[in-house]
Amino acid sequence: MIQLPKRSITRFFVPLIDVLILLFCIFLLMPFVSQPNGADDIIDSSRQTAPPDVVTLMQQLEQAQRELIRLRSQASISLAESLSVKVLEIDKSNGRLFHIDTDRHEIRDQRDAQRLIDAHLRKAGTMEPFFLILYPRELSGYPEQQQIDQYRRWFQSVPHGFDNPLAGP
Repeated sequence: MIQLPKRSITRFFVPLIDVLILLFCIFLLMPFVSQPNGADDIIDSSRQTAPPDVVTLMQQLEQAQRELIRLRSQASISLAESLSVKVLEIDKSNGRLFHIDTDRHEIRDQRDAQRLIDAHLRKAGTMEPFFLILYPRELSGYPEQQQIDQYRRWFQSVPHGFDNPLAGP
């Protein structure tokens, strides 16, 4: 069996030589990593006198940031403030559509629906119009599917939705 000598000088010098080689390599690479003495002055002077295209780009950046702030503030307006909702109801006894202003007005056909849409668009102004059609709150067998399809056709040109509490989640 081969035995290692008890006092080997190579056990000491091999790691020492590796460390010395690493230090020498770092010494050789130092000029490439460090900046010359006057480099900081050159960078500072270039910041003070920017070329005109950089100045215009900075102005455009500031303008874009102001526009972004303005758009974010507009987006923070709640949905309820930006919508004009008109509530329509379906009669539980016959499935006909009606709305209530000061009294009950039945919507019999496309012409009545278009008059209501035009009146609501004028009233809404700059707000987004929305027509909410409420199903009857009690189970009555109305509206029938053909009536629902007919109401969808009447209001297809404007945003609308149906609220059916009996349909479940």
